[in-house]
Amino acid sequence: MPETVVARAGAAAGVIVLVFLAIFLLLTAMRRRIVEFDLVTRKLTMSHSRFRRPNKVFLDCPFDQCRALGRIEYETDGHASYGVYVELLSGRRHDIPVKGKTVQEAGRVAARLSEATGIPRLDTKF
Repeated sequence: MPETVVARAGAAAGVIVLVFLAIFLLLTAMRRRIVEFDLVTRKLTMSHSRFRRPNKVFLDCPFDQCRALGRIEYETDGHASYGVYVELLSGRRHDIPVKGKTVQEAGRVAARLSEATGIPRLDTKF
């Protein structure tokens, strides 16, 4: 009798953990990152929102506070994927969302942003 109680308690705990994991993944998937390069005021703004709530700004800085912008290569499970990043004078890097994770798409986006903003381009590897 006690073994079945322990087995049921263990199964219930496993289900609870899976439910919390599913909620966490759903919240992460519903998060949207917005990156704005304002060429008139020469400012970079990054924010994120969830479930149509107001955007929470986590980066708001002028272009002259940006050290570099470029394509970044990530090594994952033996193959490479690519993205775009901006690095601030403080050394902190922020990812810029790109639809295609190919080397061509990331390079194209990085080149256009660097040309439009005047932020020096520097491709790197993570």
